[in-house]
Amino acid sequence: MGNPSVPNEFPSSFRARLRVILGIALPIIGGMLSQNVLNLIDVAMVGRLDNAEVALGAAGFGGITSWLFSSFFMGAGPAVQAITAREMGAGRTAPARGALTASLALVGFLVVPYALILSDYTEEILSVVSTDARVVEAGIPYLEARFLAIPFVIANFCFRGYWNGVGRTSIYLQTIVTMHVANVVLNWVLIYGNLGAPALGVYGAGLASALSVALGTAMYVTLNVVHHGKGNPFPRPKNWMESIRRIGRLSIPNGTQNILFSLGFSAFFALAQRLGTPELAATNVLINLNLFCVLPGLGFGLSAATLVGQSLGRNQPDVAEGWAWQTVKISAALLTLLGLFLAGFAETWLTVLVPDPATVALAVTPLVILGLIQPLDSMGVVLSQTLLGAGAVKTVMVWSVALQWGLFLPVAAVVCLYMDGTLETLWMLFAAWRILFAGAMVWCTYQGKWKTAPV
Repeated sequence: MGNPSVPNEFPSSFRARLRVILGIALPIIGGMLSQNVLNLIDVAMVGRLDNAEVALGAAGFGGITSWLFSSFFMGAGPAVQAITAREMGAGRTAPARGALTASLALVGFLVVPYALILSDYTEEILSVVSTDARVVEAGIPYLEARFLAIPFVIANFCFRGYWNGVGRTSIYLQTIVTMHVANVVLNWVLIYGNLGAPALGVYGAGLASALSVALGTAMYVTLNVVHHGKGNPFPRPKNWMESIRRIGRLSIPNGTQNILFSLGFSAFFALAQRLGTPELAATNVLINLNLFCVLPGLGFGLSAATLVGQSLGRNQPDVAEGWAWQTVKISAALLTLLGLFLAGFAETWLTVLVPDPATVALAVTPLVILGLIQPLDSMGVVLSQTLLGAGAVKTVMVWSVALQWGLFLPVAAVVCLYMDGTLETLWMLFAAWRILFAGAMVWCTYQGKWKTAPV
């Protein structure tokens, strides 16, 4: 089951290389951008409810909490992609498909009980996150629905990893777009009580998200049957323990990094809040604008992970390195244009998104900084995903944790809490962290130890 978009050799012409990289990356980028659009639609639909401030707070805190508590298991997705790409490159389809089966078995044995336990403690968890009793009361049923959907979320990450590893990224795109369309329709039905359904308010938004994620899992299962035949769409691994060990070795470091990364951003928001409420509002807008730049880089990184993994599976380390650097160049060129567009029209973008002139004034310089670092930041994003796809998961984890928790956050805390730092200073430190991380990823890639990393 090959994919013609993943060649066996490194194309000699730039146009051919560009076509291969874009063929894999664009569906991923499209799917991720659709997630951003969905987030904005969710906010708009929940914001139309009575007591919109409480409703938005409940949905916001519920979404962040659900993401935090599921982030460790999300490491299974890159693990499955790394194994699949390596095995497909070596022409061994059975271990690749067996890795997917093993990962889904782990979801059943580990994530399902975990989600059920979380759902029993929804009120206690939400009470720690929010001190507003009204937000907690409105958010309990919302978060409970999101917690119960975590097994479907992780299963979808495993499926995405498998199909990305094969090179069939269009399957991810069609699945996630279907999920998002279903989510919007279910929001309309369940939040407001249309088509004869009860009006569930914030809980309806959480239930709609859970049902759409479950629909995505059902779609992935169906597509797996269609593409692999009804006889044995989920073959058992020849060695269960070996498959589980491989997934664990790759997913545990990545999952640990995910948790610490998300906690780090929570700490970053807390520092911004200490500077003042306008600074917190500006930071929220800046992070969302930055996300639009990160997503293309992440899409290119996942593309590089597939190309590098399959090349290493064919024992072509030089070809793998060629794909890594070629993808970095294309991503950096695109993000240079996007970053300059943000920096050059910073005030315009902010005025469209934020009605408060004071918040706009605070955010202009940080947004210019963000725009100017995008080419370098994209290098870090692409190469970190490349190293994950090659199996060098501990390398990425160590550098990510060391630079974020060992350098950036302590320095930012000192500057903001004890030296009367400003929002501009905070974002300059953020930029320095991202540039240092990019430099570390470039250095690790040049070192070449990832070419022999076990998968």
